[in-house]
Amino acid sequence: MTETVLVVGASGYLGRSVVRRLRHPRDGRTDPADRDELVDRDGSDDREDRRVLGTYCSEPGPTAEVAFDFWTDDAGELVDEHDADTVVFAAAVEYGGDADTGESGVDATFAERAERFAEGVADARVVYVSSASVFDGTGSRYTESDPRAPRDDYGRRLIEFEDAVDDHCDDAAVLRTSYLFGFSTGRLDRRLARTRDHLDRGESVAYFADMYKSPVLVTEAADAVTALVDGDATGVVHVPTPRISVYDFHCEAMRALGYDPDPIERDSIPAEMDVAPDTSLTSERFDSLVDFEPSAVGEGLRSQVESGGTE
Repeated sequence: MTETVLVVGASGYLGRSVVRRLRHPRDGRTDPADRDELVDRDGSDDREDRRVLGTYCSEPGPTAEVAFDFWTDDAGELVDEHDADTVVFAAAVEYGGDADTGESGVDATFAERAERFAEGVADARVVYVSSASVFDGTGSRYTESDPRAPRDDYGRRLIEFEDAVDDHCDDAAVLRTSYLFGFSTGRLDRRLARTRDHLDRGESVAYFADMYKSPVLVTEAADAVTALVDGDATGVVHVPTPRISVYDFHCEAMRALGYDPDPIERDSIPAEMDVAPDTSLTSERFDSLVDFEPSAVGEGLRSQVESGGTE
């Protein structure tokens, strides 16, 4: 029997890598020398028992062929139309406002729309990708059992979606990451692309040396999503990568990409700036559910470069 997986947000940064991993699960952590033998030349699904469909909001693409708008469309109709067994939510809708501001005629707060979505996918297995921004950053190395305390509207929206999933979806896992980075289908994340552009122009750039994250290589985040899709774990799971300052993150990444990081300068969080100083993560569950150890920043980027993942 063919399993159908719907990836909401499949044209986005994380969504592209999730679709690729789900379509070619053996390609994710395979030695580059063996990879050509495993990946179908036409890009089709190499698992006969899995059909993977990605959604887009405005423009279709290689990883996204199904139109779906979080604000205007009915998730239940989407699931029914494609007979979906699993729904992965990898769209970054939480970055938007509290309500739809378009011409859709939909008058709903974010919390109401998140609840409608969760109700619509309640009969499917659900994997929702959340973030460490549910924490206020005054602690360090947060675990799944630590209390959530969002610092801003983005973190509050993440909690609203997590709660909607928890309330309506019995078979659901929530994956939290801290800082996604690296190449997704050949495109470098915006943070590192910005730093690379500064260095290409011979310009200096400064980052906080007293702000800490647990950066996750985007393709390894997609590996973790795939493991949750394939498994039956429910509840929250963190991706536990090494704690590193934002300054050191950019320095290590640029070294891995072949740049001299000397123009990158240390900065400190201004006293008047209300930001989370430490959203690094650890996990009480990751090792038992996912069969790999997440990479450090330099190691992860070098592996992508060496395997041709930047093309």
